Amino acid sequence: MKTNLVSTWQLGSIVILAPSKRTLNAAIMAMILTALFLTFSLMLGKHGMTPDDFITLFKGEATPYQDWLFWQSRLPRALCAIGAGAALGISGAVFQTLTKNPLGSPDIIGINAGASAGAVLWLWFLPNQPIAIGALLGAVSVLTIMLLALGKSWQLSRQLVLLGIAINAFAVATVQLILTLVQREQAQQLFGYLSGSLANRNWQDVSVIFMTLIIFVPLLLLLARRLSLLTQGYDSAIALGSRVDTTQWQALLLASGLALGAVLTVGPVAFVALVAPHLARFGHSRLALLRSAIYGSLLLLVSDTITLTLPGLFRMPVGVLTALIGGLYLVGLLSRQVTNK
Repeated sequence: MKTNLVSTWQLGSIVILAPSKRTLNAAIMAMILTALFLTFSLMLGKHGMTPDDFITLFKGEATPYQDWLFWQSRLPRALCAIGAGAALGISGAVFQTLTKNPLGSPDIIGINAGASAGAVLWLWFLPNQPIAIGALLGAVSVLTIMLLALGKSWQLSRQLVLLGIAINAFAVATVQLILTLVQREQAQQLFGYLSGSLANRNWQDVSVIFMTLIIFVPLLLLLARRLSLLTQGYDSAIALGSRVDTTQWQALLLASGLALGAVLTVGPVAFVALVAPHLARFGHSRLALLRSAIYGSLLLLVSDTITLTLPGLFRMPVGVLTALIGGLYLVGLLSRQVTNK
């Protein structure tokens, strides 16, 4: 049996699932584009590398500046974009599956808002400590509050959205209050972080995001079959032997872990987790997760590459550009839904 996304081959009692030609071609094309934009991100911008720089670098004849530019500046930045984009893409795909909502993303439960509130509170009370620690604590606090509030039996598609609205409102109010109290220099520092930024990333940031992927992605892939059953409805999933509540809890925690890793690495970047799964177009669950990872990486890397080419007056954190792209995409998505009705 073949579909647009998956080919199913049966050999006796053995059923083999494989990506269809269309799915495989799309994934390969996305990976090629990611590699292409990785090269662009290293070459473009005010301090971009030239082809001669690459040649001298790989000959081992690079100057200290060329060596620093590649190994300590541009490459860590690009790898953080790829890793964080993949984490957000997978996380968004899981949230949209759990909530049965095309607008589902980690933002829906307030992880980004919690990270923002944690960052401003941390800077206010401990101005000499890394903001990322406060952002991580804020995001974890939101996740803990959400889990305690939901209890053992819940319907994600309903209660999670309502909780997310409440948490986001409280977090936004906290951010606005603290921003009126801090000094101008602190407010400028917060703006760069709260928007989501890839500036000044280092190998420690790279290790954080890729360790997050190594830990959480394989566990989510093990849940892929049970997640695909949830798309058929709770009653159908239960009838097919799936433990729905357990699957939801596990998937929610793992997807939130990916989002936390991305927040810790690049800050609360908006809309990547929302848009990437739509670009991937859901099919078989394992393939959907992997394709969402590829498109998330591509989206964040392309956005960062664009910001590197903007003139100084229009230079912006990558999170601002993803918010603009995501906002336009959201308007188009809602308009299409209204038209279809």
